Amino acid sequence: MKTIEQLLELAKNPYYAFTSDERKVLDDFLEKKREKDLAKSQKQNSTKSSEQTPVVVKNIVKKTPTYPPEAPESGS
Repeated sequence: MKTIEQLLELAKNPYYAFTSDERKVLDDFLEKKREKDLAKSQKQNSTKSSEQTPVVVKNIVKKTPTYPPEAPESGS
């Protein structure tokens, strides 16, 4: 049986045909890894920001028009 590292390298080769056992082991490993990564990304921050925290706003930029100004109509 091949190691996980070997299976991951073989997975990069589009011409390699996995056996059913190899495919099952690799799929199980990748599923566990995804679950672990998902749990890490969903972890809450340990420090909550307070609603009483003072905030300073800098560099307020006025909104600019997104369309060019309309051209005056030519009178014929």
